[in-house]
Amino acid sequence: SLSYTMQSLSILLIVLSVFCMLVNAKPLNKRALKSCYKQATITQYWIPKEGDKDMLNNGKTVTLTGSKSSTLKTTGGSTIAKVSKTTYEKFQMEGTGLLQNGVMVNLDSGKDTFLKVDRNESPYGLGSSDDNKLVPWVSVASNDLKHGSKLFVKELEGVKLPDGKVHNGCVRVDDEGWSFSGCQIDFFVLQYSAYEKLQDLIPEHVTVTQDSNCKILDYVTSAVKKWAVI
Repeated sequence: SLSYTMQSLSILLIVLSVFCMLVNAKPLNKRALKSCYKQATITQYWIPKEGDKDMLNNGKTVTLTGSKSSTLKTTGGSTIAKVSKTTYEKFQMEGTGLLQNGVMVNLDSGKDTFLKVDRNESPYGLGSSDDNKLVPWVSVASNDLKHGSKLFVKELEGVKLPDGKVHNGCVRVDDEGWSFSGCQIDFFVLQYSAYEKLQDLIPEHVTVTQDSNCKILDYVTSAVKKWAVI
């Protein structure tokens, strides 16, 4: 009958529309980010280490040595260590720092008091919260992407890191940035020396997609652990 034919046609159209939706749907592990992430800004950050070469915000290269005239103090007024003025100011600027004896500090309340980082819990520093650790060449800071999101950065895939390992492009949002807004990721490269080498290998703008199935790799070597006093 006509009624039966129309009913069959309606069912067929519904099936076809559902099929088209499934074909055109993004894979569950891949979710679109804002269009600006097709050309996202990428910057790098690291942990300044006492005695190492480093860079100030104005681009001037300095060495974190000199007369130990500044005191790293806790909120309670206890002395953690005495360091040079340049080292102190760089630790303030980055919010963290590594002493030559292996003690790592983080800014506590305000910009004049510090705390010791528990290196058993967070060997390479704290992320956006006290219970969140940073991982070299894995962690990125972002202000508009969900904490814990795994991202694929196309231009990082195949990049040879300074320690000899090759990056697969997969990173994770573990931190927040205070000096930038959205559509930017700040890549945690651990050392200023790593930044020096990578700045010529990584373009200023990259293509970022969210991919929950991308595999986080371990890029830490024995040489990296030695630098980090672990």
